[in-house]
Amino acid sequence: MSKQRAIALLHLCSPASLTYHVLDMAINKQGEEVRALLETERNGMLCTLSKKFAGWPFGSIAPYAMTAAGEPLLFISDIAEHTRNLRTDARASLLIQDTSALDDPQAGARVTIMGYALPVTRPYLEDAGGRYLSRFPNSASYFEAHDFSLYRIKVTQIRYIGGFGEIYWLGAGDVIDIGADSTFDIIAPHIEMICSHMNEDHPDALIAYAAAFAETRADSAEMIHVDSYGFDMIAVHDSGHKHIRIDFPSPVTTTDEVRAAMVDLVRRARQVI
Repeated sequence: MSKQRAIALLHLCSPASLTYHVLDMAINKQGEEVRALLETERNGMLCTLSKKFAGWPFGSIAPYAMTAAGEPLLFISDIAEHTRNLRTDARASLLIQDTSALDDPQAGARVTIMGYALPVTRPYLEDAGGRYLSRFPNSASYFEAHDFSLYRIKVTQIRYIGGFGEIYWLGAGDVIDIGADSTFDIIAPHIEMICSHMNEDHPDALIAYAAAFAETRADSAEMIHVDSYGFDMIAVHDSGHKHIRIDFPSPVTTTDEVRAAMVDLVRRARQVI
């Protein structure tokens, strides 16, 4: 046996390595349990931050479906109180519990999905609509109304309770399959890379976008999604976390085209502000 292979085997069998392996297996199991709960249930408690009463928590019942990636998918009225709240501050959480344990709910599983509620964008719209309709066929008439829109929760963190003593924080990647979006949009495989690059290397550009194209003076801004038609940002300011959607002048199909579009938007933004 070579020295390098012996060292590698010792590393794999070390207590620390085994501990990490066990933790990974546990997280994978919990992620699967969360996905199973989301697939099984149909309704959740949507919590938003009140616009009318200065940021007080506001809860409402919300039926939900799931995107291809596993994100909660909402179909909500533009005039509903929770929608008005989300337009002011995009932060939201969705509590889902195991309805088979309603006689003793604290003994049953439940999950709180936390993240930003965003309007579904064009590349994903047809698929999202089909998914919601397949789960709630009686909602077909609402799709003909002009005051209902599809929203998805861009997940940031997850709190899962599997029962007494089974309490975990999970990351979005433990439950959400971002790669599934590549079926609908060619930019999808590069979302994480593009957003990380903009957030880490060009925070000033994001603030400029918010000021120039959304008339929002932000203390900071974070890009959280990009697709072939544009990108989504969260602008942080004194009154909350505002969602901003900025469309590209024309659809893009490569990362080079995304970069060129971003550079052009920075140039135009600096001419405005």
